[in-house]
Amino acid sequence: MWPESKKKQVMGSKKILFAVGGTGGHLFPAQALARQLKEYHHEILFAGGRLGSNPFFNKLQFPFQEITSASPFRSNPFRASVQLLFGMRQSFNLFKEFPPDCIIGFGSFYSFPILAAARLRKIPYILVESNAHPGKVNRLFSAGAKLSSVQFEEASSGLKGQVLLAKMPFWSEVTPSAYLDKEEAKKYFQLDPFRFTLLIFGGSQGAAVLNKAGALLEKDLQVLHFCGKSHDPSELDAQYKKQGILASVKTFEEKMHVAWRAADLALCRSGAGTLNELIEFGVPAILVPWPGSSENHQYKNAKALESRGVALLLEQSAIDTLPKVLESAREKLSTMRSCLEKVKQSRAIELHELIHHQLEGK
Repeated sequence: MWPESKKKQVMGSKKILFAVGGTGGHLFPAQALARQLKEYHHEILFAGGRLGSNPFFNKLQFPFQEITSASPFRSNPFRASVQLLFGMRQSFNLFKEFPPDCIIGFGSFYSFPILAAARLRKIPYILVESNAHPGKVNRLFSAGAKLSSVQFEEASSGLKGQVLLAKMPFWSEVTPSAYLDKEEAKKYFQLDPFRFTLLIFGGSQGAAVLNKAGALLEKDLQVLHFCGKSHDPSELDAQYKKQGILASVKTFEEKMHVAWRAADLALCRSGAGTLNELIEFGVPAILVPWPGSSENHQYKNAKALESRGVALLLEQSAIDTLPKVLESAREKLSTMRSCLEKVKQSRAIELHELIHHQLEGK
């Protein structure tokens, strides 16, 4: 919840309501954007379903309000509709207590009741779409949006109204370790500073298939592997030692910016947040889309990057071909890095600057 004692608004500041929930792919960029907008003295409030129990949401840093939601495509349609209507009623009450100047929606049905209520109350809203294929909720509400910001140009064809390409923010703290060079970053993980390093991880939800992929590797490289909570890192560590592969295996890593700097190549899922980071840090990748992603959007994300020459797509069903794909990626590494730099340069507009200018009417 947000504090009862409200601070007096700074001249020119706006009340901004973030409509978001779900996975780290939605919540990490939303929180990064909120932190950036707070620097303009805007007042921020998060709203969405299950924020209080969400491990990807920083409850101590951001005030929030729970709003009931459900997806009619993943549960009983009638029950979901009742929950969405109840969430809209909660949203109307929230608008009275915290009258927003603008709402920023990050997609998924966690944002549906808030955006539906905003549309009925004629409150301006901005949509953020990080995937190459826009989600159902963003497609539905794009026609009434002040603008929709996208990470991939491919998303534009599925959205109505004004659509602008912008660089998505990602969650990271500015610390001295953010400026480590590649050799120092490898030393941080107790790896050989001059050896080719493969970064393996499954994103905020983990990936069992990627944890098994390590058994397919040869010993002419070293591995930085984050296996997630569902796997025992000591088992993977023992496996790599048996294969004669130098490896640093951890459940997770808070300083992902150091991991990206240490990596020469990544083997990972193709969620929007992961792709944003690999573009920012210039790390080519072998992308293994999660087959269970909504409307197969991870596959479409991977195809978007593969078409730009910055990654190779490896379907989960073909994971046994990893050694051959890895060899191909290492041969194309220099070209992929050049293509990554071009993609990074094309994302010249910062999302927080774009939104701030919209709020100021510029």
